[in-house]
Amino acid sequence: MIAEVVVDIKNKAVNKVFDYLVPEELRDVIQSGVRVLVPFGPRTVMGFVISLKEGTELKKLRPIQELIDVVPVLNEELKELGMSLSVETGSTMIQCFEAMIPNAMRAKYKKKLLCLSQPTHPSIQSLFSHTDLVDYDQVPKGLLKEVKKALEQNEVELIYEVKDKLGKKMVKYVALTQPIVDFSMFNRANKQKLVVSYLSEHDQPVLKSRLMSELQVTHAVLKTLIDKGVVKEIEVEAYRDPYADHVYPQSQALPLNQEQAVAVKSVLSAVESKSHDVFLLHGITGSGKTEVYLQVIESVINRGQQAIMLVPEIALTPQIAGRFKSRFQNRVAVLHSALSMGEKYDEWRKVLKQEVQIVVGARSAIFAPFKDIGVIIIDEEHEATYKQEEAPRYHAIEVAKWRATVHRCPVVLGSATPSLESFARAQKGVYRLLTLSQRAVSLATLPTVKLVDMRQSAKGDQLILSEALRQAIATRLERKEQVVLLLNRRGYSSFLQCRECGEVVNCPNCDVSLTYHKSNQKLKCHYCGFETFLLKHCPACQSDELRFFGLGTQKVEEYLQEEFPTAKMMRMDVDTTSKKGSHQELIEAFERKEADILIGTQMVGKGLDFKDVTLVGVLAADLMLHLADFRAAERTFQLLTQVAGRAGRHELEGEVLIQTYSPDHYVMQCVVQQNYQAFYVEEMKMRRRFGYPPYYYLASVMLNSEDYNELIKACDQVNQYLRNQLGHSCVIIGPTMPYVGRINQRFRMYFMIKYKQEPRLRGVLVQLLTYFQEGTVNLSLDFFPYQFS
Repeated sequence: MIAEVVVDIKNKAVNKVFDYLVPEELRDVIQSGVRVLVPFGPRTVMGFVISLKEGTELKKLRPIQELIDVVPVLNEELKELGMSLSVETGSTMIQCFEAMIPNAMRAKYKKKLLCLSQPTHPSIQSLFSHTDLVDYDQVPKGLLKEVKKALEQNEVELIYEVKDKLGKKMVKYVALTQPIVDFSMFNRANKQKLVVSYLSEHDQPVLKSRLMSELQVTHAVLKTLIDKGVVKEIEVEAYRDPYADHVYPQSQALPLNQEQAVAVKSVLSAVESKSHDVFLLHGITGSGKTEVYLQVIESVINRGQQAIMLVPEIALTPQIAGRFKSRFQNRVAVLHSALSMGEKYDEWRKVLKQEVQIVVGARSAIFAPFKDIGVIIIDEEHEATYKQEEAPRYHAIEVAKWRATVHRCPVVLGSATPSLESFARAQKGVYRLLTLSQRAVSLATLPTVKLVDMRQSAKGDQLILSEALRQAIATRLERKEQVVLLLNRRGYSSFLQCRECGEVVNCPNCDVSLTYHKSNQKLKCHYCGFETFLLKHCPACQSDELRFFGLGTQKVEEYLQEEFPTAKMMRMDVDTTSKKGSHQELIEAFERKEADILIGTQMVGKGLDFKDVTLVGVLAADLMLHLADFRAAERTFQLLTQVAGRAGRHELEGEVLIQTYSPDHYVMQCVVQQNYQAFYVEEMKMRRRFGYPPYYYLASVMLNSEDYNELIKACDQVNQYLRNQLGHSCVIIGPTMPYVGRINQRFRMYFMIKYKQEPRLRGVLVQLLTYFQEGTVNLSLDFFPYQFS
């Protein structure tokens, strides 16, 4: 028997299947979709078995060394999807397969030296004086030359150990080996008698830690009983449950208004007819889209099918997870980055074993190994987080549509501010449009949105709050209502500049300024993670006239504490939510009204529902509007509309104040009117005029190198190749330097390719990728580019 294996080497040159001989002892247990250990050159690597066959044209095959899985981790559908994704994204098959499994299951490689015979060199002898196996990393650098000689003389061998990054969690139980025990054998060993007596009262094995805690006995007591053969220890696999400490009372379906009922009926009609239609559920903020999702999913699982529910990573709040857990209890697995590696692994295994029927998660949950999917729902479908920015550069919506075709089930895309591409498809009838135009809570209305013209209000650059916003906050504090303030920039100050020579303190690795974080007195780079303590003197002229400029969430928090000393503040940004569970704790604390004002970056604008928030303020609303990105206007409109939707979601009336220097811009005017249709019309005019999606498709080619001259040479080669190969069928823009031209010591340039129909494009670009596989210049492709910074 022959196994076709994709090996864990992320190089285009080996992006193919290799034949391996299946040893006799594995023939009855090996299956397609399992992971195996195979020899590849001088090392051992992990691989995925793609298929099994009886013959091969190759004469000499190496055998599979070890079987990692008993049950396949990739089913037939996911294997086919991985190979298709490899072609569609220009990634290797192994990158696509690894994207489908938890990080805990990705192989961890460790080099070791095995002593075969008595080494000649004394230093090598001392290395192996107490063991035959030594970690290669522990070999002193001064000995590497001697190690090389020992390898050549076959005195030692270099071997590769391969393991999962994480194992299963095992819990120890204890039980009696025989139901009847002769107590006379214990003499005066009272603790041993106590344990035996306790275990004889229980029919089932008892958790070891519980027994030790309740009886106050030590490991030594239990070990003695095990050695005597009276007690046995049993290891049982246990899931790591991230929600073990939470109790979710069972919730019932809420009554639907007419628009919600139409939406549910339309989607369920597609479920029943096994149609893979794509629905765009365009519902204003607070219109009850989540209840529509819940009732659709309830019907799907009652049919015996399964459901995938995707939410943007930033919007995967405890509120959403809580609503699903309350409605469906233990039929839900939740997958997101706030979980530990072990928790994620165990939640995924529940899906693999078909122990749950619903997966709620971020982007990668689209690969959930379900066998009979009845519906796929993608909430806040406009969010950029559904696009993977590292290889494989897939878009979750495109993967969802692929899986929906296989399972013959509908896809529901929901948003208050759909992407222009999705709404244009709905207008053309490619997607089926469903609309929710009213808020779900009968007494709730859309908040009043007002613009504050900072050109009139500002008194120098230091003004953070306009008088209008200050008064509005004071009023809410008097009424004991809550306030949400958005500033999409973390840290204390954006940059540190010398007032003598004008020097800005930049990151040594990237072409960006360092951001000041006051809490730990450090300057940080938000691109590569470099940090340093606050400087006292200018690095250019040694002057001590260094001053802070710009505004961040930390500075706003400090300023508001001075302005409203009796108010309780809370800040939500990457700095305050980096620890596990901190995001959840902050939201629950704000829900319990432990703070009056919540200040945060864009994460406060997504998926939050607080009944007492009646004021939303936006500081520096123009931050994203004037970026060199054709989606800047769309993203600004989406963020402002979404954050405005946090106000007045229940009985209390809401108000939104947006501080801007561009009050006449059509984005700001459409936000005030909360008119998506008007924004869509205006933005589509711009997209048509300049030839951007949805009128054109885009692809990008990004090059980076530590050597700037090598990068320029490579760009010339790519430029010539693209223009010769693609001719007039595409618009080729570039080479262009991104907004940040250097990140982590690597200079960057990119090409943007606009096209309507070019069947040869993928082949041309993949050929380019193969050419740049080796060398000092890295090249990457993106067929769904979202970020150009």
